[in-house]
Amino acid sequence: MPGGNLNKEIFLNTVKSDVANGTTNAEAMLKRSCPELSDAHCEDIIATIIGAMNMSEADKVSLVVTAPPSFSINARTTMNVVQSMINGAERNILITGYSLSSYFSELVDTIVLKSQRGVFVKFFVNDIDKQQGFDKILRYKGRFLKIYNYHQDDDKMAALHAKVISVDQQQTLITSANLSYHGQQGNIELGTLIESKQIAKQIDDVFTKMIFSKVFSEV
Repeated sequence: MPGGNLNKEIFLNTVKSDVANGTTNAEAMLKRSCPELSDAHCEDIIATIIGAMNMSEADKVSLVVTAPPSFSINARTTMNVVQSMINGAERNILITGYSLSSYFSELVDTIVLKSQRGVFVKFFVNDIDKQQGFDKILRYKGRFLKIYNYHQDDDKMAALHAKVISVDQQQTLITSANLSYHGQQGNIELGTLIESKQIAKQIDDVFTKMIFSKVFSEV
């Protein structure tokens, strides 16, 4: 190259840094190495590289199922995925509960323990006064365990019906299954496990905006 060799590893790391910080250092680096390229060509090259990087880190989506024991399905079970996600969380957990039964007392213990070890938990619950399974979580709410309630006096039929678990802003489970015995073992439920930082961030942003908009109230 007329302007000198371009170290590929350094260049790609610079592109990643530009994406994260909103800078244009990679474009300047490319121009120094290839002064014959126009500004438009440099921008096109950078955009193509960013697109390729996104493709190489493509979101992974897998099926998650609750089905009768007699069924043999080539998919992960809801119970195993939920347990694996909560047990493996290292930084943060976002979880919603339309219905939480006493069947999940062990999961509640794990969530409480995670929060006591510095994992930041945001638990969104539908009409907490009607939820018998939240007594223990309420006792441990605090700096690392935040509980947000959804209750609409003006519309008794409105509900937090979404069933979502997102951990470490990396993995997200969106499912029809409640955190109950039948939701995990007895019913027929379908969901998807999405490994995507972008989707996890979007979900976190949605719930954060609803907190600030007073859709949820902190308990």
